[in-house]
Amino acid sequence: MNGYTIFLAVTDRTDRTDRTGQSDPVFALTALAVESGRLGEAEERAAAALAGLAPDAAWLDLDPSVRREVVTRVRAVPHYAVDHTEHDREPARSVSPLADCLRSLATDGPFAEVAARSHTVYVTGGHPVGDAASAPFLAGAEAVHPDAEAHFPALARLASLLATAAGPSIDVAVPDEEDLYDAFDRYTLGGLA
Repeated sequence: MNGYTIFLAVTDRTDRTDRTGQSDPVFALTALAVESGRLGEAEERAAAALAGLAPDAAWLDLDPSVRREVVTRVRAVPHYAVDHTEHDREPARSVSPLADCLRSLATDGPFAEVAARSHTVYVTGGHPVGDAASAPFLAGAEAVHPDAEAHFPALARLASLLATAAGPSIDVAVPDEEDLYDAFDRYTLGGLA
C-alpha cells in the first residue's frame, strides 16, 4: 500500500473582498498530494517548473505568457490530487475554520482515500494548525511538519502558488490555458457552504 505526502497551504483571507465589495471566505486550505515513493522526483520537477518565479509570486501578478508556461511545466510534477477548500460558512457556525476545512478534505473527494492511508503532512503558509491538530486529516497523519519550506521548498512553493491561483480559477477569471489547476489530472475547487 502506497503512502502519501500532503502539502497544505493555509491561507488567511480576512482582508480580501470580491468584485462587489463583499467579504470573501476568511480562510482557505489548498492541498497537494504526492505518492511518497515519488517525492524526490516531484520536488525536482516542481523546482524546474517554478524556476525563474519569485518565491512569493501570486498567480494573477504573473504575465499571461508566464502563466501558460508554468501550467505546461507543472504538468510534469507527479501528483495524486489537488484540492482547494474555502471556508465560506458564517463565523457563528464554526469553532475552527481550519478544522472544518480539514474535516471536509478527509471525507470528500480523492483526499478521503488519502486520509485512510498512511500519510505525512507538511504545512506551508505560516499559520499554525492550533486547535485543528485534532481534525481527522491531521490526527490520522504519521507526522505533521509545520515548516514545509525547510523540507521540500519547491513543493511548498507550488502549494502556495496554487493557493493564489484558486480564487481566479473558481471565478473563471483566467482562460483555461492559464489556469494552474488545469495542470493536474485530479483536482477539486470549492467551499463549505
